[in-house]
Amino acid sequence: MMKKHYFGSLMSRSWKGQGGFSNQTALLLIAVCYPLGIASIAVVISSASRFSGSGTSTAFDWNPSQQAISEQEAKSVIQEWWNVRSRVFASPYDASAASSVVSSGPLWTDLTKSDGPVAWLRNNRQYYTYQSTNIESVISFDPQDPERPSIIVRVRTQDTLHGPGINKPSTGTNNYKYTFARESGKWKIWNYEKV
Repeated sequence: MMKKHYFGSLMSRSWKGQGGFSNQTALLLIAVCYPLGIASIAVVISSASRFSGSGTSTAFDWNPSQQAISEQEAKSVIQEWWNVRSRVFASPYDASAASSVVSSGPLWTDLTKSDGPVAWLRNNRQYYTYQSTNIESVISFDPQDPERPSIIVRVRTQDTLHGPGINKPSTGTNNYKYTFARESGKWKIWNYEKV
């Protein structure tokens, strides 16, 4: 009984100003310690990034120049997309075949939606064959946007739409803007549009 009383009186004394902080002291501690804590975190991050060259990877090891897409890589990704189109826009109408080259973005949504072009071709028993698709020139290349770099290319295409009673060849030259996104460590097409 005596111990409880002693402990209770000790606690009440320490919070009545004898051992606690005043509001001014607490504000002073926050004003001094908060910026020091932020500065300490910055020092740790800086130190970790200096050691990234030693072969160990850190969460902070990101070098934009190593991640940027090159013009040749952009053209290569576009070529990959063209190579899988015959599996996507013809039997077996396999939109998932594009997953290696199309990121989860507007193009992927369009390919996989229930009323998109792949579903429409399948439902109408139509399909495309591609005789040729070539980049005639690069009009502009913007790799500076770290999230959505883009390239505008002049493309000459020759393809044919087939279906019941349909055999419709088409040849044309148009400008297309391809936008890229980095997904799973690889650049993929995020979207493209005629410009």
